[in-house]
Amino acid sequence: MRARPTTGAAWIVRLTGALGCLVSGSVAQALSLAADGRSDYRIVTPDGPTAQEQFAAAELRKYLALISGTELMVETEGKATGRKIGVAVAGRLKAAAKVEFAKGEADLDAFAIETSGDDLLLIGSNKRAVIYAVYTLLEKHLGCRWLTFGEHVRPGSGFIEEFVPKRPTIELPELHERHKASLKLRGFIAAAWFGNTPVQMVDWAAKQKLNYFLFQAAGYEEATEWNDLIVKKELLPRGFILSVGHHSFYTFLSPDKYFKDHPEWFALVGGKRTPGGRLHGQFCLSNPEAAKTYCENVLAFITKHPEVDIFALYPNDGYGWCECENCRTGVKWEERPQYEATQDLYLKLINPLVPEVKGRFPGKRLSIAAYVNYTQPPQKERPAPGLDVTYAFFTRNWFTDPIGNADGPVAKGPYAFDIARKHLARWVELTKDGGGNVMMYEYYTGRSAWHGRPYPLMHLIPQELAYHEKTGLAGCAVQAHWNSRKTDHANLYVFAKAAWDTKLDVDATMADYYNQRYGKAAPAMTKYFAQMEENARHLQKYFVRGAEAIARRDKGLTDCAQFLEEAKGLADTDAAKKLITEEHGLFEAYRKFQFAK
Repeated sequence: MRARPTTGAAWIVRLTGALGCLVSGSVAQALSLAADGRSDYRIVTPDGPTAQEQFAAAELRKYLALISGTELMVETEGKATGRKIGVAVAGRLKAAAKVEFAKGEADLDAFAIETSGDDLLLIGSNKRAVIYAVYTLLEKHLGCRWLTFGEHVRPGSGFIEEFVPKRPTIELPELHERHKASLKLRGFIAAAWFGNTPVQMVDWAAKQKLNYFLFQAAGYEEATEWNDLIVKKELLPRGFILSVGHHSFYTFLSPDKYFKDHPEWFALVGGKRTPGGRLHGQFCLSNPEAAKTYCENVLAFITKHPEVDIFALYPNDGYGWCECENCRTGVKWEERPQYEATQDLYLKLINPLVPEVKGRFPGKRLSIAAYVNYTQPPQKERPAPGLDVTYAFFTRNWFTDPIGNADGPVAKGPYAFDIARKHLARWVELTKDGGGNVMMYEYYTGRSAWHGRPYPLMHLIPQELAYHEKTGLAGCAVQAHWNSRKTDHANLYVFAKAAWDTKLDVDATMADYYNQRYGKAAPAMTKYFAQMEENARHLQKYFVRGAEAIARRDKGLTDCAQFLEEAKGLADTDAAKKLITEEHGLFEAYRKFQFAK
């Protein structure tokens, strides 16, 4: 899709500042990369380039051709002559020998965009950062935009919604830029099949400098065709951090396989052994044979999947923990005292696996979940050194205020932010000395109560990510599926931008986004999304009480309808008209939901 060019200069200045770029040097000596279909430049990779270096070079060649009509050659350094655009990981290109990175910057996907005489250098601190250097050059300096996932036809064809400007001449000033992410881990919790995670979703995520995907273990193994086409040909060449597991007790200790012969391995709930499954029902973690078999199956899975970086060993979804004498913890869960906190029991199972995996599979990591009644940090056990923790604030059902807002109206109560803040700080404290990462599992694309309707949270998301960075969390991953491109496209765009730079100027970023998507209708759509965010955060039917609040809600809905009608009248392209019509359909579903009994 080709969106309209953005007009005006003020937002460009603001957006450039928001990206946190450090630019210095004279702009008098411009590099002319292309002019009237011709170029003196070669795209140069190291001799024996990695898959990511090859991919970065190919993407640069592709977009320079789309912009200018000029197709540059890609060559290895040993064969290249003349002026060069170097695309490489640090230390792998002779021409970029002076480009170095400080210790720890590779963890933050740091990269450099440097001019060196007549050459341009795009150098990453790690395998994927070189790809981010290419995309940042294209976005920041050449005006490309990648807005949403777009459309697709199974199994992998389609496109992302992008804007690529047309200019016969490409010139760059002298550049000396260094970039790095605010958060180490930035990405999606998705599903391992075409309908939920097609190639365009992966493509868009890489272009937004996201670096992490988490898939459920069962689906990951079952979707063999998807795995061949998406994991091997799309995720890995882009250098993504691949995490597999999620709710998976039932995967590694299958009730179908073991319950008949070993019912004592499974949870005693209400006086009866229950097999459990993906939803509800854990196994008896205190049973030594059950724990041994579980661990053996986990190690077999790790052996089978060397492409995976992090093995997320989470319990089954929901509750259903064993109530036998050896599994009872006697510790009340702070948020819902009718349940016992089970984190100590859980850690006793996983901790012994950490040194085992470290010794047998160097570079691989294990992750546990802090979710429902095991969000609460342990009282006696401590995470093994190097064990990662993913925290999911499941009892938080609304997004009225950012989690870091200690003075908000829902700061205390049954969904208490003060408890979550205390828990997060404690998890960071427990893991930091051992080198473990704590990351947030978020629901910015919806919860069960949202019923698949749009809930814009564009101004809340960067505030929360900044709080997580300040608290010491390594990152954040968001539940996201294919349909999120329609219901929560603005949330996903802001999440990606803010996960890279938590100091994001939201208004400038969204002004650019609306201009690209909606053209002349952007002012009306800006008003629509602003009111929809107010609706989503403060005017939900679940907590609107009293005549005044109901009147505010009804006026907000009326205003949104009027803004959409105004936008339809202003839209001057078929693409913008289609997008506004789709948004109107989503809004009508949201409005119907608000008034449903």
